[in-house]
Amino acid sequence: MIRYDRVTCLVTLAWLSFSGVLAQEKTATIANPLGVTANDCKACHSSHYQEWERSYHAKTMVAMHAGFKRYITTQEQAKGRALNRNELMGCVGCHAPAMRFSSDEDFARLAQLVKTDQREALAGLSVDCVACHALSASGHPEVKPPEGIDKQVYYGTIKNPVNPGHGAQYASQMEKSEFCKSCHTYVTPADMKVSADWDIVCSLTFDAWAAGPYGPKAAKADMRECQSCHMEKKDGKAAEIDGVPTRKVSSHLFPGWHDAAALRGATEIALATKAGAGGDTELIVTINNKAGHRLPDT
Repeated sequence: MIRYDRVTCLVTLAWLSFSGVLAQEKTATIANPLGVTANDCKACHSSHYQEWERSYHAKTMVAMHAGFKRYITTQEQAKGRALNRNELMGCVGCHAPAMRFSSDEDFARLAQLVKTDQREALAGLSVDCVACHALSASGHPEVKPPEGIDKQVYYGTIKNPVNPGHGAQYASQMEKSEFCKSCHTYVTPADMKVSADWDIVCSLTFDAWAAGPYGPKAAKADMRECQSCHMEKKDGKAAEIDGVPTRKVSSHLFPGWHDAAALRGATEIALATKAGAGGDTELIVTINNKAGHRLPDT
Protein backbone atom coordinates (compact mmCIF):
# COMPACT_ATOMS: atom_id res chain seq x y z
CA MET A 1 0.00 0.00 0.00
CA ILE A 2 1.27 3.45 -0.93
CA ARG A 3 1.61 5.85 1.98
CA TYR A 4 0.44 9.06 0.33
CA ASP A 5 1.18 11.16 3.38
CA ARG A 6 4.80 9.95 3.31
CA VAL A 7 5.12 10.50 -0.45
CA THR A 8 3.60 13.96 -0.15
CA CYS A 9 5.93 14.81 2.70
CA LEU A 10 9.00 13.64 0.78
CA VAL A 11 7.98 15.54 -2.34
CA THR A 12 7.31 18.66 -0.28
CA LEU A 13 10.69 18.42 1.43
CA ALA A 14 12.41 17.87 -1.91
CA TRP A 15 10.66 20.90 -3.39
CA LEU A 16 11.49 23.08 -0.40
CA SER A 17 15.10 22.01 -0.64
CA PHE A 18 15.19 22.73 -4.38
CA SER A 19 13.45 26.08 -3.86
CA GLY A 20 16.00 26.96 -1.21
CA VAL A 21 18.81 26.31 -3.69
CA LEU A 22 17.10 28.51 -6.26
CA ALA A 23 16.57 31.27 -3.72
CA GLN A 24 20.19 31.04 -2.63
CA GLU A 25 21.40 31.29 -6.22
CA LYS A 26 19.01 34.14 -6.93
CA THR A 27 19.99 36.28 -3.98
CA ALA A 28 23.75 35.63 -3.90
CA THR A 29 25.46 39.00 -4.08
CA ILE A 30 28.71 40.10 -5.69
CA ALA A 31 31.44 40.35 -3.07
CA ASN A 32 32.80 43.84 -2.49
CA PRO A 33 36.34 43.77 -3.92
CA LEU A 34 37.61 46.32 -1.39
CA GLY A 35 36.84 44.22 1.67
CA VAL A 36 35.62 47.33 3.52
CA THR A 37 31.94 48.30 3.24
CA ALA A 38 29.59 50.75 4.90
CA ASN A 39 28.72 48.05 7.43
CA ASP A 40 32.30 48.20 8.70
CA CYS A 41 31.88 51.92 9.38
CA LYS A 42 28.53 51.50 11.14
CA ALA A 43 29.83 50.75 14.64
CA CYS A 44 31.65 54.08 15.04
CA HIS A 45 29.63 56.24 12.64
CA SER A 46 26.13 54.99 13.38
CA SER A 47 24.37 58.34 12.85
CA HIS A 48 25.99 58.91 9.47
CA TYR A 49 25.33 55.28 8.53
CA GLN A 50 21.63 55.50 9.39
CA GLU A 51 21.27 58.64 7.29
CA TRP A 52 23.23 57.19 4.37
CA GLU A 53 21.20 53.96 4.51
CA ARG A 54 18.02 55.99 3.90
CA SER A 55 19.58 57.95 1.03
CA TYR A 56 19.68 57.20 -2.67
CA HIS A 57 23.47 56.91 -2.45
CA ALA A 58 22.78 53.59 -0.71
CA LYS A 59 20.51 52.50 -3.57
CA THR A 60 22.44 53.62 -6.62
CA MET A 61 22.40 50.24 -8.38
CA VAL A 62 18.84 49.26 -7.45
CA ALA A 63 17.31 52.68 -8.13
CA MET A 64 18.76 52.90 -11.64
CA HIS A 65 18.19 49.26 -12.51
CA ALA A 66 15.73 49.90 -15.35
CA GLY A 67 18.05 52.35 -17.11
CA PHE A 68 21.06 50.12 -16.62
CA LYS A 69 19.14 47.14 -18.05
CA ARG A 70 18.10 49.15 -21.10
CA TYR A 71 21.68 50.30 -21.65
CA ILE A 72 23.04 46.74 -21.51
CA THR A 73 20.39 45.17 -23.73
CA THR A 74 20.50 47.99 -26.29
CA GLN A 75 24.29 47.96 -26.49
CA GLU A 76 24.49 44.17 -26.69
CA GLN A 77 22.00 44.14 -29.53
CA ALA A 78 23.92 46.86 -31.38
CA LYS A 79 27.30 45.16 -30.89
CA GLY A 80 26.13 41.57 -31.25
CA ARG A 81 28.07 40.51 -28.15
CA ALA A 82 28.25 40.86 -24.39
CA LEU A 83 29.60 44.14 -23.03
CA ASN A 84 33.09 44.22 -21.61
CA ARG A 85 34.07 45.72 -18.26
CA ASN A 86 35.03 49.10 -19.74
CA GLU A 87 31.63 49.46 -21.38
CA LEU A 88 29.84 48.43 -18.18
CA MET A 89 31.93 50.95 -16.26
CA GLY A 90 30.01 53.62 -18.16
CA CYS A 91 27.31 53.08 -15.54
CA VAL A 92 29.12 51.26 -12.75
CA GLY A 93 31.89 53.87 -12.46
CA CYS A 94 29.44 56.17 -10.68
CA HIS A 95 26.80 53.79 -9.36
CA ALA A 96 29.15 51.20 -7.80
CA PRO A 97 32.70 52.65 -7.90
CA ALA A 98 34.29 49.72 -6.04
CA MET A 99 33.41 47.45 -8.98
CA ARG A 100 36.40 48.86 -10.92
CA PHE A 101 38.52 46.49 -8.83
CA SER A 102 36.34 43.44 -9.55
CA SER A 103 37.17 40.57 -11.88
CA ASP A 104 35.90 40.22 -15.43
CA GLU A 105 33.81 37.30 -14.18
CA ASP A 106 32.08 39.55 -11.65
CA PHE A 107 31.33 42.11 -14.37
CA ALA A 108 29.77 39.39 -16.52
CA ARG A 109 27.72 38.21 -13.56
CA LEU A 110 26.66 41.78 -12.78
CA ALA A 111 25.31 42.19 -16.31
CA GLN A 112 23.40 38.93 -16.00
CA LEU A 113 21.90 39.94 -12.65
CA VAL A 114 20.71 43.22 -14.14
CA LYS A 115 19.22 41.59 -17.24
CA THR A 116 17.36 39.00 -15.14
CA ASP A 117 15.95 41.62 -12.75
CA GLN A 118 17.65 40.24 -9.64
CA ARG A 119 17.61 43.54 -7.80
CA GLU A 120 18.15 42.01 -4.37
CA ALA A 121 21.52 40.70 -5.52
CA LEU A 122 22.54 44.24 -6.50
CA ALA A 123 21.61 45.85 -3.18
CA GLY A 124 25.13 45.61 -1.80
CA LEU A 125 26.58 47.71 -4.63
CA SER A 126 26.29 51.44 -4.05
CA VAL A 127 28.05 54.73 -3.45
CA ASP A 128 29.16 54.02 0.09
CA CYS A 129 31.57 55.50 2.62
CA VAL A 130 34.70 54.21 0.87
CA ALA A 131 33.56 55.52 -2.52
CA CYS A 132 33.56 59.15 -1.36
CA HIS A 133 35.85 59.24 1.66
CA ALA A 134 38.64 57.09 0.21
CA LEU A 135 38.41 56.61 -3.56
CA SER A 136 37.12 59.97 -4.86
CA ALA A 137 38.58 62.17 -2.14
CA SER A 138 42.06 60.73 -2.61
CA GLY A 139 42.12 62.16 -6.14
CA HIS A 140 43.05 58.72 -7.47
CA PRO A 141 39.87 56.63 -7.59
CA GLU A 142 41.62 54.16 -9.90
CA VAL A 143 44.08 53.16 -7.14
CA LYS A 144 42.89 50.34 -4.91
CA PRO A 145 43.31 51.22 -1.23
CA PRO A 146 45.08 48.76 1.10
CA GLU A 147 43.08 46.04 2.83
CA GLY A 148 41.56 46.91 6.19
CA ILE A 149 40.15 50.08 7.73
CA ASP A 150 43.18 50.58 9.95
CA LYS A 151 45.45 50.77 6.89
CA GLN A 152 43.34 53.20 4.89
CA VAL A 153 43.17 56.99 4.95
CA TYR A 154 39.68 58.46 5.03
CA TYR A 155 39.23 62.05 3.93
CA GLY A 156 36.61 64.42 5.31
CA THR A 157 35.63 68.01 6.03
CA ILE A 158 36.77 68.12 9.66
CA LYS A 159 40.04 69.97 9.97
CA ASN A 160 41.10 68.53 13.31
CA PRO A 161 39.71 64.98 13.67
CA VAL A 162 39.78 63.66 17.25
CA ASN A 163 40.58 60.08 18.19
CA PRO A 164 40.15 58.55 14.72
CA GLY A 165 40.35 54.79 14.58
CA HIS A 166 41.93 55.00 11.15
CA GLY A 167 43.93 57.40 9.03
CA ALA A 168 42.07 60.72 8.76
CA GLN A 169 42.85 63.76 6.65
CA TYR A 170 41.07 67.03 5.96
CA ALA A 171 40.02 67.42 2.32
CA SER A 172 38.86 70.90 1.33
CA GLN A 173 37.74 69.59 -2.07
CA MET A 174 34.91 67.69 -0.38
CA GLU A 175 33.27 71.00 0.54
CA LYS A 176 33.09 72.16 -3.09
CA SER A 177 30.52 71.39 -5.77
CA GLU A 178 33.29 70.19 -8.08
CA PHE A 179 33.60 67.12 -5.86
CA CYS A 180 30.15 66.03 -7.07
CA LYS A 181 30.81 66.83 -10.73
CA SER A 182 32.30 63.54 -11.92
CA CYS A 183 29.02 61.70 -11.38
CA HIS A 184 26.43 64.48 -11.33
CA THR A 185 27.32 65.66 -14.81
CA TYR A 186 27.96 62.59 -16.89
CA VAL A 187 27.69 62.08 -20.64
CA THR A 188 29.06 59.07 -22.46
CA PRO A 189 32.81 59.35 -23.06
CA ALA A 190 33.74 59.27 -26.76
CA ASP A 191 35.52 55.91 -26.48
CA MET A 192 32.35 54.26 -25.16
CA LYS A 193 29.95 55.49 -27.81
CA VAL A 194 28.58 53.07 -30.39
CA SER A 195 26.65 53.43 -33.60
CA ALA A 196 23.32 52.99 -31.87
CA ASP A 197 20.51 55.28 -30.81
CA TRP A 198 21.70 55.42 -27.23
CA ASP A 199 23.75 57.67 -25.01
CA ILE A 200 24.34 57.68 -21.27
CA VAL A 201 23.18 60.99 -19.86
CA CYS A 202 22.51 60.17 -16.23
CA SER A 203 22.76 63.67 -14.86
CA LEU A 204 23.57 67.23 -15.86
CA THR A 205 22.97 68.70 -12.42
CA PHE A 206 26.44 70.13 -11.90
CA ASP A 207 26.38 71.94 -15.26
CA ALA A 208 22.92 73.30 -14.49
CA TRP A 209 24.10 74.49 -11.06
CA ALA A 210 27.21 76.11 -12.57
CA ALA A 211 25.04 78.08 -15.00
CA GLY A 212 22.38 78.91 -12.41
CA PRO A 213 21.79 81.63 -9.81
CA TYR A 214 23.89 79.93 -7.09
CA GLY A 215 26.81 78.85 -9.26
CA PRO A 216 30.27 80.42 -9.70
CA LYS A 217 28.83 83.22 -11.86
CA ALA A 218 26.64 84.42 -9.00
CA ALA A 219 27.55 87.18 -6.58
CA LYS A 220 29.63 85.86 -3.72
CA ALA A 221 26.82 86.40 -1.24
CA ASP A 222 24.42 84.37 -3.40
CA MET A 223 26.68 81.43 -4.27
CA ARG A 224 25.83 78.07 -2.71
CA GLU A 225 27.71 74.82 -3.02
CA CYS A 226 25.82 71.56 -3.66
CA GLN A 227 26.65 70.50 -0.12
CA SER A 228 24.79 73.45 1.42
CA CYS A 229 21.46 71.92 0.35
CA HIS A 230 22.28 68.24 0.00
CA MET A 231 24.63 67.84 2.99
CA GLU A 232 23.32 70.45 5.36
CA LYS A 233 25.42 71.08 8.46
CA LYS A 234 23.96 70.33 11.89
CA ASP A 235 25.13 69.81 15.45
CA GLY A 236 26.35 66.29 16.04
CA LYS A 237 29.33 64.00 16.33
CA ALA A 238 31.43 62.69 13.48
CA ALA A 239 31.75 59.39 15.36
CA GLU A 240 30.05 57.86 18.37
CA ILE A 241 33.21 57.06 20.30
CA ASP A 242 34.78 58.46 23.47
CA GLY A 243 36.45 61.83 23.20
CA VAL A 244 34.77 63.01 20.01
CA PRO A 245 33.25 66.47 20.52
CA THR A 246 29.89 67.78 19.34
CA ARG A 247 30.32 70.19 16.44
CA LYS A 248 28.91 70.96 13.02
CA VAL A 249 28.80 67.80 10.94
CA SER A 250 27.36 67.10 7.50
CA SER A 251 24.08 65.28 6.98
CA HIS A 252 24.38 62.13 4.87
CA LEU A 253 20.73 61.98 3.78
CA PHE A 254 21.49 63.64 0.41
CA PRO A 255 17.88 64.81 -0.07
CA GLY A 256 16.81 65.39 -3.66
CA TRP A 257 13.88 64.82 -5.98
CA HIS A 258 12.93 61.71 -3.98
CA ASP A 259 12.55 63.75 -0.76
CA ALA A 260 9.23 65.54 -0.26
CA ALA A 261 10.65 68.16 2.09
CA ALA A 262 13.48 68.96 -0.32
CA LEU A 263 11.02 69.40 -3.17
CA ARG A 264 8.83 71.72 -1.11
CA GLY A 265 11.85 73.86 -0.32
CA ALA A 266 13.03 73.86 -3.93
CA THR A 267 9.80 75.03 -5.53
CA GLU A 268 6.99 77.52 -5.14
CA ILE A 269 3.72 76.70 -6.88
CA ALA A 270 0.98 79.24 -7.47
CA LEU A 271 -2.45 78.55 -8.97
CA ALA A 272 -4.68 81.10 -10.66
CA THR A 273 -7.77 81.00 -12.82
CA LYS A 274 -8.68 83.08 -15.82
CA ALA A 275 -12.02 83.28 -17.55
CA GLY A 276 -11.80 82.07 -21.11
CA ALA A 277 -13.97 82.32 -24.18
CA GLY A 278 -17.29 80.53 -24.18
CA GLY A 279 -17.47 80.31 -20.41
CA ASP A 280 -14.38 78.12 -20.09
CA THR A 281 -12.02 78.63 -17.18
CA GLU A 282 -8.29 78.54 -17.73
CA LEU A 283 -6.11 77.22 -14.90
CA ILE A 284 -2.66 78.84 -14.72
CA VAL A 285 0.05 76.97 -12.81
CA THR A 286 3.22 78.92 -12.05
CA ILE A 287 6.24 77.02 -10.69
CA ASN A 288 9.15 79.00 -9.30
CA ASN A 289 12.34 76.94 -9.26
CA LYS A 290 14.46 77.78 -6.21
CA ALA A 291 16.77 74.77 -6.47
CA GLY A 292 19.53 76.55 -8.34
CA HIS A 293 19.53 73.94 -11.10
CA ARG A 294 17.03 72.37 -13.45
CA LEU A 295 14.09 70.35 -12.12
CA PRO A 296 14.15 67.54 -12.97
CA ASP A 297 17.94 67.48 -13.21
CA THR A 298 18.24 65.73 -16.61
